[in-house]
Parts: sequence; C-alpha cells; structure tokens
Amino acid sequence: MKKLIILLIIPMMFGCSSTKILKFSHRPPEVTTTPSLKKFLADNYPPKVVLRVNKTSQNVTDNENNDRLYSLIDNRLLANGFVVRDRQLFNQIIGNQENNVDYQKLKDKTDTDLIIELTKLETNVLYETNKYYTKKGKEKVEKSESYQRAGASVEFKLVLINSNELAGLYKFYWVPCDENTGGCVITESSKDSNKKIKTGKKGKVQGYEIVMEKEEMEAFIREATDVLVSEMKK
Repeated sequence: MKKLIILLIIPMMFGCSSTKILKFSHRPPEVTTTPSLKKFLADNYPPKVVLRVNKTSQNVTDNENNDRLYSLIDNRLLANGFVVRDRQLFNQIIGNQENNVDYQKLKDKTDTDLIIELTKLETNVLYETNKYYTKKGKEKVEKSESYQRAGASVEFKLVLINSNELAGLYKFYWVPCDENTGGCVITESSKDSNKKIKTGKKGKVQGYEIVMEKEEMEAFIREATDVLVSEMKK
C-alpha cells in the first residue's frame, strides 16, 4: 500500500510544475532618413528602386534561400507601390566603368532613382537568459540553467543615384519571445495543459532549438521591408 501511495504521489509532484514564460527585451529599429530623401519622395512618388545585395556581409550560405528572401523584399516593395527594377540587369549596366563615373548616365540608362542596398543580414543571432516569468508576470531566475533562442537582424542602405548621396540607414531586429508580444511558453503546468485539453485547445509550448525556422525568417523579412517603406515615407 505504501508503495502504491508513493507511485501516485510522484507523478502528482512532477505534474504540478508551474507555467514558465520566456521573454527577451524588444529592440526597436534604428532609423536614419535624410531630408534629401524625404524631399525626393515628396516630389517623386512612387520611386523607381532596385534592390542590391552586399553578399560579403551575410552569414546566410544557402543561395536558394537567399534568392527567396530577396524576392520577398522585391514583392513587398511592389506591394507598397514602388516601381522595382530588375536586379541582374541593373548590375550589368552598373558594371560599365563609364556609368559608375557619370551618375546621371547611370540614372538615365537604368531609369532608376534609388538603390536599396541590403548591406547585412544576420540569422541565428543568439539570445540567452536565465530568467523566466510566471503567468502572473513575476520574474524568476534559474540557478543552474539558461534558455537560448535564435533571432535575426537586417540592415539597409539607401542611395540616391542622381547625386550618389547616402540618403538613409536602417536596421531592423527580430527578437525571439519578444516581450511586446507576450513572450513564449517554455513549460506548461499540468493545470494549464489539462484546461486546454478540456476546451479542445492544444498547448503551444516552444521547443529548445536555437535555429531560426524558415517561416520565421521570411515573416521577419516581410515585416522589415514594410517598416522600411513606412519609415522612408515619414
């Protein structure tokens, strides 16, 4: 009988763990838009733009995935009303030394106003903490372990072709378990889990991988491009 009681108590003890929520501090975008760009967009909207990629400043090695991300940026620029020029054709024209010297010729031959250069793209940026939060928002500290998640960042540089003027610098962050979105559940109490089962809802407990999912990266790039356009138009 004693053994039976012990066997019944053990799962109850381990099944009553509290719900743990992981949160990392939100990082707002870093934005610099020059008066020249604001005036240009006010007088020339929608702008004719081309996306250029500085491949040496990236830590993404999958070319197929890279092309997918660049296409997503082009698509979001189009969706926001910009006139998007073909990247490969632009690179062929700009490869001519004469066009590099004479920016007016480059503008005329490409019929492009603005270069949006992707200067840096970082994936799997490590975020780590030994803190977590309860459902009631109380902060707790783990004494013997820490939690890791992967985030990302992307940087853009804008150049007005006619004057070869640096017109804007933008950096955007994707923070995993962002505090502004409520964080993410890493451990769910048996009480919360049973409650979801009764209501037919599945618990969504985050895994422990520290590699960004493809869907997360694509969603980040879409959002970053939309915010880029929004900041340019302010």
